[in-house]
Amino acid sequence: MSAHSLLHAATLERLEPGRLLVLGFSGGPDSAATLHALHAAGWPLLAAHLDHGLRPESAGEAQAAAAVAAACGVGFASQRVDVAALAAANGQTIEEAAREARYVFLFGLAHEHGAQAVVVAHNADDQAETILMHLLRGAGPQGLQGMPDVWLPNPWSERVALVRPLLGSSRSDVLAYCEAHELAVLHDQSNEDQMFFRNKVRHELLPRMEQFAPGVKGRLVQTGELLAAEEVVLRATAEDAWRRSLAAAGPGYVGLQRSALQAEPLALQRRVLQRAARLLRLQGAELSFALVEQARDALHGEAGPYDWFDGLVILAEGERLWLAERSAQLPALWPQTPQDDQHLETPAAVPLGKGWILRLDESEARVGVAADVYETWLDAERTGGELTLRRPRPGDRMALAQGSQKLSDVFINAKLPQRARAAWPLLCKGDEVVWAPGLRLAHGYAAKAGQPALHARVIKNDQ
Repeated sequence: MSAHSLLHAATLERLEPGRLLVLGFSGGPDSAATLHALHAAGWPLLAAHLDHGLRPESAGEAQAAAAVAAACGVGFASQRVDVAALAAANGQTIEEAAREARYVFLFGLAHEHGAQAVVVAHNADDQAETILMHLLRGAGPQGLQGMPDVWLPNPWSERVALVRPLLGSSRSDVLAYCEAHELAVLHDQSNEDQMFFRNKVRHELLPRMEQFAPGVKGRLVQTGELLAAEEVVLRATAEDAWRRSLAAAGPGYVGLQRSALQAEPLALQRRVLQRAARLLRLQGAELSFALVEQARDALHGEAGPYDWFDGLVILAEGERLWLAERSAQLPALWPQTPQDDQHLETPAAVPLGKGWILRLDESEARVGVAADVYETWLDAERTGGELTLRRPRPGDRMALAQGSQKLSDVFINAKLPQRARAAWPLLCKGDEVVWAPGLRLAHGYAAKAGQPALHARVIKNDQ
């Protein structure tokens, strides 16, 4: 078998000839065949070996891997990491910690040496195993397409691609290539350890499935290819949904427009939420179904914040669904009163933050007009020119036609976001709350048609 037939040409055509590749190199058959084939095809390489420190013989294997690379005239780099300690410290399985440590190491080298891509030696059998593992753990179309042959951007880099040129070749093809070219290969005993989930799938589950349905590995790979092609279309559609739904993004938070996202089909709602999670956490790309549905429940519900995952919270707030760090400073979308009380002279123009402003002018009352909830005409004689702008206080009430109502109940009934309440602007006469903009005018303060009035408005500066 030739190097050309082993490597997937369409994958390599997406790379720039002559630019360095960092190859994840264990010294096993897959990486040895990849190293040999890429080197024979003229690609400049840096073989990179990570010693996971899980077995006594691992240090010797690192030396053997260095010798193989040297025999090919390929540059070599290695590092030892205590993967077991990383797994314990981060609450991960050994498999998860080893994978993350490996890619951090490889992409660190790629950035250091200006490489265009990190190459790993996953083959078609690995792809079938991955798709089956994702199915068993629960996955949608994105997970069931398996591993992409070229991944950019990826969780480790915005500019260095992760490339898998062996996905079109089976494990038997790889072994045949190694034998044909008399390659010296190492055999990692951890690949036989059934403590690891992948090894159980490889050595137990897939052989049994092959007995029931011969050729199942090929069909799993074919399923992944079909879904990968459809993913291209879905991704473009989801991009449009993202643009329609995104309302704000900043340090530690993403805000989504609830009505816009609620109007999207279910599949696109889930994809938008997954993308928001990826902006906040790299591992958001692998959100479980339960976590996505928790976010969807909040999308159609109220209040919060609710704990989500990895220190993130979900907050449903009016027209916004916030996905955020608990400590993130979320934007205030409403008017907020300065700390100190302010006696108002007419005319008045008081900034209320975030582009909001309170205006107070003398005006003849207008009634029977569908006014904005942030606009009212006050009886000038009743107010007596003694209006104060202030924040809510404990015990505040608002007059009704019969009796009064707690201001806190006014807030609750109007579903005013919790964050907005402490500094919500109030126009008051003495201790009486005259007007809570956007919410309610106290009974007895509305001006009658044609009488002298105070025209009060809370507006954006550009209005």
